[in-house]
Amino acid sequence: MRKTVFIRTIKTVVATILAIVMAQALGLEYATAAGIIAILNVFDTRRATLEGSLKRALSAVVALTIGGVCFELFGYTNWIFGLYLLIFVPVSFLLKVELGLGPSSVIVTHILTAQTINSGLILNELALVFIGTGFAMLTNFYAPNEEKHLKALIIEIDEEIKAILNLFARSLTEDLDVQEYEHLFKQLEDNLEKAIKLAVTEDENMNQDSSLILYDLNLRRQELDLLKEMYEDLSEIPPSYAKGLQMSYMLKTTSTQLTEEGAIHAVQERINYLKKNADKLPLPKTVEEFIIRSAIYQVFKNLDRFTKLNAYITDKPMGEPSEKIW
Repeated sequence: MRKTVFIRTIKTVVATILAIVMAQALGLEYATAAGIIAILNVFDTRRATLEGSLKRALSAVVALTIGGVCFELFGYTNWIFGLYLLIFVPVSFLLKVELGLGPSSVIVTHILTAQTINSGLILNELALVFIGTGFAMLTNFYAPNEEKHLKALIIEIDEEIKAILNLFARSLTEDLDVQEYEHLFKQLEDNLEKAIKLAVTEDENMNQDSSLILYDLNLRRQELDLLKEMYEDLSEIPPSYAKGLQMSYMLKTTSTQLTEEGAIHAVQERINYLKKNADKLPLPKTVEEFIIRSAIYQVFKNLDRFTKLNAYITDKPMGEPSEKIW
């Protein structure tokens, strides 16, 4: 947070000073207004700065047009400035350029002060806008690249998913403390939240592959939801249940092969084989066995979805468009 504030402060100072110096060098009136416009156009990310600058530039053109017409038709008075606002404010919201309400209206006050409108004054005001927005955009070309931090977080997230799957496998053969799950789930949720927030910023800064990384992180969030569902179902299966060994083996295999390209397909093939042969199993003889069998079926179902998500994350070529997995 401190680093972000420091960088934005430096960019704001540089953009403001350069905008004022440039406006003064060009002999523009109200040169400091260019600095104010630069301050208002420095945002946290490149995309936000670009979009904000374009909206404020359009807003300035609309404001000058409405203000100029109003003053020329009805006179250069404060009351007519109020009339201009009555028209300009709803138009700004209609055009979705309300970001420019303040700075554009300041520019219109220059016309009111001058008590006249001509091509020279219009060019002066437009130059102030473009100088201010231009330097804001230039300084915001620099944005710290958090790719290394993001990739380290993703590796940590995958290791936590592996650890949870491994615990699932152990839970079918031994009694485990529920706090082990709670700690890992909490850690995984926190790291996913951090990574997604960081990936959103990277995407807003238009860094390479950031949108693809963000999409994959959202797939991992879907994996987390499936893990939580599996946890609920696995709690219904006692370690003493003999047929749980097969499920334990599959969960352990999924854990070890999670991040290896193509390896998860072996688990998928095994799941498909078991699904095809599920109707050959003898019917449960007791209510307890029915509940256990039902829980196993739900775990298989969610593990199938999980492996499909994981296969997409690990196997897809870079730049492949997004699609719904299940």
